[in-house]
Amino acid sequence: MKEKTRKKLPPDELEHVLGDHRRWLESGGTHGRRANLRCCDLSNRDLFGVVLKMAVLNDIDFSHANLRTANLKQAELHGCRFHQAHMQWSILKGATLQNNDLTEANLQFCDFSDSSMSDDDFAGAFFHNAYLGKAVLRSVNLTDTNLRFSTWSSSELSLIKFTASTIQLADFTSATLRKVDFRKAHLFNTDFSGSDFSEVDFTAARLENVNFHNTNLDRTLFQEAHWRECTFDRY
Repeated sequence: MKEKTRKKLPPDELEHVLGDHRRWLESGGTHGRRANLRCCDLSNRDLFGVVLKMAVLNDIDFSHANLRTANLKQAELHGCRFHQAHMQWSILKGATLQNNDLTEANLQFCDFSDSSMSDDDFAGAFFHNAYLGKAVLRSVNLTDTNLRFSTWSSSELSLIKFTASTIQLADFTSATLRKVDFRKAHLFNTDFSGSDFSEVDFTAARLENVNFHNTNLDRTLFQEAHWRECTFDRY
């Protein structure tokens, strides 16, 4: 993602914006002002527990910031940078993400349920126990990510790269997967039961004890993968 010149936001100015936003939320929009930040540098900041629910955030640099337990529920995030940000236990339920850089971010226990993502880069991110139930993702890069214990049930995934990722004890039940790339991924003890697959690539992937029960896949599609003890409906 191309680097942009962003304004350093002084702590007092940020506190003013957050105060106005808090009043806007608490009053249902009758008082205060909705946070609408653009081209700001908040990198390396301690933003633990920050409340930016329903905020509009464009071209913000949050790289290396402490965003643990942040409330970004229903926020609009466009062109932001979260490289190596600490976002454990943050809430992004119902958020809209587009063209953001979350490479190598720590997203442990993050809630992305019901969110919408497009053209975002999560390469190398840590999704341990992240929740993405009913999320809609399109053209998202999840290359070399750690997806252990993550939940993707009933999500809609299209043009997604899981290349070389580690997917263990993950829940993809009843998900829709269109043009998804699992090449060289490691999938262990993961449940895809009830999912709908189309143009999915498992070339050179390693699969062990993966459940494909009640899906439209059969084992002939895994001829170039390394698999054992997987469950299929068709033979």
